[in-house]
Amino acid sequence: MDIADEITNEELKFTINRASINPNELINTNEANCVGYSAMYNSIANYVIRKNKLQKEIKAEHKVGKLEMFGINLHQFFENPFFKDHDFNEITDKTTGVKISVDPTLSDYLWINSVAKKE
Repeated sequence: MDIADEITNEELKFTINRASINPNELINTNEANCVGYSAMYNSIANYVIRKNKLQKEIKAEHKVGKLEMFGINLHQFFENPFFKDHDFNEITDKTTGVKISVDPTLSDYLWINSVAKKE
């Protein structure tokens, strides 16, 4: 789903301010936090899946989790409730069961295209 990541990163700029999570509004405001980034990515990914009739093969989902680096929960370093969790996306190949976690926010700012999901 590189195209969903490309469009999301091209259209949005990160903000910690209050921002819409509606992709229909984000296309005009161009500012989002991780919730908006994931909502936009998920909307585009699901559009591409439907447009190409791949609903039986691929599933895109918006997920909420925690950011960790080297096993350390990064959210503990912030008192602001804004940083209590983090939104990302999961692409599932329904034929193989393989799941890929994609973080469009990190992709935009740190060029990290996929992340590991801790079960």
